[in-house]
Amino acid sequence: MPSGRVGLASRRWGVPESLIGITISFVLMWLLVEWLTSGGYYDGRLALILSYAVVWVPLLGACTFACFVSGTRSLSKDLGLKFTYLDSLFGLSIGLLARAAASITEIAFYGQMNGLGVTFGEVVYDGWWIFGVIVAPIIVAPFVEEIFFRGLVLRTALRISCRMTKRTSVIISVVVSASLFAALHLAEVTNVTSALVVGISTLVFGLASGVLAALTGRIGGSIVAHSTYNGSLILAALLA
Repeated sequence: MPSGRVGLASRRWGVPESLIGITISFVLMWLLVEWLTSGGYYDGRLALILSYAVVWVPLLGACTFACFVSGTRSLSKDLGLKFTYLDSLFGLSIGLLARAAASITEIAFYGQMNGLGVTFGEVVYDGWWIFGVIVAPIIVAPFVEEIFFRGLVLRTALRISCRMTKRTSVIISVVVSASLFAALHLAEVTNVTSALVVGISTLVFGLASGVLAALTGRIGGSIVAHSTYNGSLILAALLA
């Protein structure tokens, strides 16, 4: 739980930042989808950058404001940004188990492992490939999304529900952060079946990642789990 200048007396810490961050992300994602589906010309590289920027900028902005303006100015105290050796072990295990669950979900709906639609076509190994296949999904996205959902949102929910029993507070916080995490990923799907697959898969991962963050008080394991979850999918797609 955040401490210091944002002690328990300030139970609203993180609420406006969380709401504003996720709302701006949804709005920008909707605008980007509208632009990309309008039929006009657009540069593929620009679209790649914007597809991440519309999420990263609002979420990072919310975390930065909550920590350095409203908080203690400590990423570890406010957002749980800490790593231990056990985080790597727990994160790797949860990431692989969540990916296995996602594969089972795909088989249930598609009759086969579909990789959530991840394909690369003809590969051109340049800087853009490195960014789009490795840097963005395996390194940056896990950090940004986990520091927001399991750092800011989960801890904000814990603070709001702190007068409830500890177990109830943890359950509510994990479910809220996981639900918002899944909802954000649903913005990129185009049909009901894909929405069910993506929704279930991301919700399961969000719940597992949230439980880990809540139990350890750190998001290091969640970041490792997210990197493993994304990386295993990309590796499978590259080897297919």
